[in-house]
Amino acid sequence: MRKCVVFGVALLAALSLTLPSQASAQGVYVGAGATIPMGDYGDYANTGWMGVGGVSFPLGQENLSIFGEGYYGGNGHSDYEGDKTSLYGANAGVELDLAPEGEAGIYLFGQVGLMVHKYTSDEFSEYDDSETGIAFGGGAGYSMPLGGMTGWVEGRYMQGQFDGGNTSFVGIIAGIAFPLGGEG
Repeated sequence: MRKCVVFGVALLAALSLTLPSQASAQGVYVGAGATIPMGDYGDYANTGWMGVGGVSFPLGQENLSIFGEGYYGGNGHSDYEGDKTSLYGANAGVELDLAPEGEAGIYLFGQVGLMVHKYTSDEFSEYDDSETGIAFGGGAGYSMPLGGMTGWVEGRYMQGQFDGGNTSFVGIIAGIAFPLGGEG
């Protein structure tokens, strides 16, 4: 756990050094969708849901930005009704928008952060447990202007590294982004 906290603080410090002193957020976003468990996690967890929210900042070059994101989701288990895993955490990442500014098009992103894997059981509560680990992932999406906002849909792969193993999933997420500072 201590390694995860130290890594998270170092990551935030490194990101703060890359931002110009006058940087301001370009937008906030929210989204939700389905998560499909992969690997060992897919052996016992069912398709679930996830909500995301974050803020993005331009990174000097046109169509390049960094973002901070929080997420929360849940997956029921196939073996026992009432067993579930909640996944939540925070990531920082980089996004490259391949479309000209203000036009619909494809974007790519990569991210790293912390993930909490929390297991709860209605029937076997003595086994309730949670673990925090390093998370990383990436994906691609399609964004389109919607008046003064932007709609988006994306596919992402995420993996959390824990002492007891890995938790990985594919997410299909859709959402909306709102510009800040009066720019659209």
